[in-house]
Amino acid sequence: MRAQFERLEKGNTVSVDKESENETPKQVIDLLREGAGSINVSVEEDDSEVTDMLSLGDNLIIVKRLGIYRIMMADQIDPARTNPDVSNTVQRITPFGSDEEFIGKILLTAYGFFHKGYLVADLDSIAVMDHVVEITKNIGEMKSLADRFAADQFEVARKFYGEIGQDRSLVIPSIGNVDIRVREYVQKVDHALQSLFDIVKLFYSEVGKGGWEGLLRYIDSSQPIDNFADFLKGALPFLIQIRSIRNAIEHERPDMRLVATDFSINARNELVPPLVKLVHPKAPLDEVPARELKATILTTTVDVVELMLVYLCARHIDPSQELSVQVVEIPEERRKSPNVRYGYGVMVGGQLVPLSK
Repeated sequence: MRAQFERLEKGNTVSVDKESENETPKQVIDLLREGAGSINVSVEEDDSEVTDMLSLGDNLIIVKRLGIYRIMMADQIDPARTNPDVSNTVQRITPFGSDEEFIGKILLTAYGFFHKGYLVADLDSIAVMDHVVEITKNIGEMKSLADRFAADQFEVARKFYGEIGQDRSLVIPSIGNVDIRVREYVQKVDHALQSLFDIVKLFYSEVGKGGWEGLLRYIDSSQPIDNFADFLKGALPFLIQIRSIRNAIEHERPDMRLVATDFSINARNELVPPLVKLVHPKAPLDEVPARELKATILTTTVDVVELMLVYLCARHIDPSQELSVQVVEIPEERRKSPNVRYGYGVMVGGQLVPLSK
């Protein structure tokens, strides 16, 4: 049995039309599992409309304006059909949906590349998209952590008046657990970038354990058909810095450690926000406000993931295609989703024309 899904216009409901693959006698559970119906993709905190449906093998990902959800059919949970009470399930992957920039730049861009069949046949597109979903989930968690940290910092600082007591003491605010919160954030970005490297290995298995430096060496030694190598050279310092911070967290020693501080007062009696610095023999990081560091890491991670997917796909288009398909930047007026900047295009009459999504 396979399920076909259709989004109902401007709503939260996905209709399900099921087709049986055999004509064996039906049991009650068969009738339940194979009957047409609908699934309401709505939760208490998200009543926004469905904007995209992504079919990933046996999985269906529902993209709404304010969240992303995975639908699991009862037959996926109970394939032997032993329990008629097993239900179809809806589970939220991230509380960020198509209204969010990074969802368009990563998840929707990737789906536009990998579901059309324009890439080389030996590429496991479903496996790639599984990693993309994992990246999306981790970046969503990064954003949640960064937003919560920024809100807490603002609220704590707002209540500080800087009044010195008669005993010349000053009570300064504390956001609490800065070290733990920074470490948790770094773990999320490290997981996202590890998933990105797992995608790279699906394209270039020969890179193996060479890491990002190995990928750069491999691309640098290949035919210079684009500026992929230049992009990697620009991204490498960031990728190395994240790896260095992760190593300092996981293998701390006197000359390699992450230092995070709460609010403090400087010599000018000014309130200083929580700070982070990295003590490292090869990739030190000077003190920087924790809030700014998180914001920079988030933005850079999204950009690196987006462009890595662009270059990987551009180099792996199936050469046997009848049309001369290329990866192109989509003009703003042609974008189905404003944050999906890249897609496929073809040459028509000497002009590069984007293909519809």
